[in-house]
Amino acid sequence: MVVGKVVEVVVTAVHERDVEVRLADGRTGVVARREFDPAPAVGATVPAALLARDDPKGRVALSHDWARKQLLWDAMDAAKAGHTPVRGTVTSVVKGGAVVDLGLRAFLPASMVGEQAGTDPAPLVGSEVDVLVLEVDRAKERLVVSRRDYLRRERRAAERAAYSSLAVGSTVPGTVVSTADFGAVVDLGGVRGLVHRSELTWGHLSSVDDVVTAGDVVTVKVLDVNRSKKKVALSLRQTQPDPLESLEAGGVHDATVTRVVEYGCFVRLDDAQGAPGAEGLVHLTELTEVGGYRPDQLVSPGERLRVKVIDVDRAKRRVSLSARQAVY
Repeated sequence: MVVGKVVEVVVTAVHERDVEVRLADGRTGVVARREFDPAPAVGATVPAALLARDDPKGRVALSHDWARKQLLWDAMDAAKAGHTPVRGTVTSVVKGGAVVDLGLRAFLPASMVGEQAGTDPAPLVGSEVDVLVLEVDRAKERLVVSRRDYLRRERRAAERAAYSSLAVGSTVPGTVVSTADFGAVVDLGGVRGLVHRSELTWGHLSSVDDVVTAGDVVTVKVLDVNRSKKKVALSLRQTQPDPLESLEAGGVHDATVTRVVEYGCFVRLDDAQGAPGAEGLVHLTELTEVGGYRPDQLVSPGERLRVKVIDVDRAKRRVSLSARQAVY
């Protein structure tokens, strides 16, 4: 046997000061009892490394601690080569970072604690963390690990999985994380997408916040997924029926005035169930047969009207209405 070589041995006897073992070639070996806690059972197989010293009884001197340590270093070499994460416990904060117990003492630099620069390692003390091995130096007993690289890798993997699961045309749940003039950003569970203001509602939009606000849970339709640019286009309005689809010229509806402009007023029609439906324009000439009036002299926002559908232009999404032609 070569000094330091790790072999498997079988425990044959446990004494107060030593543990006798049997090597594969049948020879008897001995390991100090203090290297085991608790004591191994007779018949158990344990790793041991050959020592250079002699035993007074002519047995092969072995070390379980040394073998275990060498196996741990082997595992760290393999983890580094294979970019395989290892799990350990953060035991303390030291200058420049933290100490992680991997069976071996590992140093976690402050810059490698989290994805965000300046992440404080103190809250991690006592907890288990997954890390990637960056440096292994047995001679100097130096082991350097990174939690940041592991977290980044896991996040990117989760993103790839999330992007792959998004199918154009499907409807998915999400949570609004922010709003702006251009639309709303929705978290789909690891991936964020944009509902452009034009895809928020079928009706007229004065403000994005009139439709959604941060924290709202919504169901959206996936319009496009650009994985290379990490962009997802979503629609909120397309998860709801288009009110123009069922609207026909000649129909008479109850409506509510939403805006008054110089040339007439816009009204929102009630659907068959009385819920808000399509929005259309009642031109000044269709408000009254009597001339000389301004629209604001005839109607005001919130007022209820009865209107007749004159024309529906679905391509341009325009609805022309008349109050004076409506039949009561």
